[in-house]
Amino acid sequence: MKVPYFAYGSNMHLAQMAIRCPGARTLGLVSKRGWRFMINDRGFVTAIDDPGAEVLGCLWELTDEHWAELDRYEGVSSGFYTRVKCQVVRMDNGVIVDTIAYRATCEAPGVPGAEYADTVIDGARDVGLPEEYVSLIESWRDGPPES
Repeated sequence: MKVPYFAYGSNMHLAQMAIRCPGARTLGLVSKRGWRFMINDRGFVTAIDDPGAEVLGCLWELTDEHWAELDRYEGVSSGFYTRVKCQVVRMDNGVIVDTIAYRATCEAPGVPGAEYADTVIDGARDVGLPEEYVSLIESWRDGPPES
């Protein structure tokens, strides 16, 4: 099997992914320790290094065509996002999985657009992330939350 994709932003949204990557299937929920969720100053989700944090999301099984579509959507050729190899932990059984995620090249905090924020929040609920974590995502709706 090819390396799965770790989605932790809008690509958790099941209906959006069904359109963008028809036939892709989810492989369960995972946690990435050492990363922290944020919205960058372009208004999109990314993760930044933080040894005390973790990002939750889901895994996707993708075809080469799906990867090409996601590279286009994420703006890889324009330098907005890069693919990164990482390890995540399955939330159902603790198994470590080698995976690929996208991280933004811009790591300055910002504010998401309302529609995008709703997509990310709805996607987190779609895949079944814990409500406590969904609340963390929601706390970014109007910009960086108060620490």
